[in-house]
Amino acid sequence: MKRLLLILLGVMMLAACGTSEADERGEQFTYTRYELPLEDKVALGETGDHEIVFVFDYSCPWCKKWMESVLPEIESRWIETGEATFKGQPLVLLNEQSQLLASVDANAEQVMPERYYALQRHIGLDAETVSDFGTEAYVHRLAETFGVDAEALLAPQVDAGIQNARLYTRDLGVEYVPTVYVNGIKLLDAFSLEEMERVMSGEIEAGDQVEMPKE
Repeated sequence: MKRLLLILLGVMMLAACGTSEADERGEQFTYTRYELPLEDKVALGETGDHEIVFVFDYSCPWCKKWMESVLPEIESRWIETGEATFKGQPLVLLNEQSQLLASVDANAEQVMPERYYALQRHIGLDAETVSDFGTEAYVHRLAETFGVDAEALLAPQVDAGIQNARLYTRDLGVEYVPTVYVNGIKLLDAFSLEEMERVMSGEIEAGDQVEMPKE
């Protein structure tokens, strides 16, 4: 049943990693603000008037590229300067590896909150580089690297990643990953630092519209 849910979610998300049908049609994109259920989530950065939220799947190659290229820029420009905080929320959209790692992610947030984002980035950058990525053997090595109990990371979760995937795709505007929100406003281009800056400065507001690029 879980495997069927993953397949259905993958179809619903148009393979979950890439461009949406709306991109291809060149429709209008409306900047929409969402109330994200992340009040209690650990944040990277302790201060900041702005909040950047990265929604991803651990098995998505574009999400790995985002962690490699965009996250370091966000840290240097806005987190280290105290202007913004960052939260990363994994979903389960692609495969069983995604499901296990979303569960590990949820456990890590509780077990090692001070190093949570170091572990999240470590996992994200391991995608497509290790043969046993997303397996229990991989999690045991991960636990050894971070000096935590592997069983604590592998403790069963109540399909939190799948539940989050349903919530974000149904109610919070996620059509594909990576998806990025700034101050609750969903961006058109998750990779655009300029767009993030324009939302933070107030140049882009909820309700504004732009034409979506054609492929």
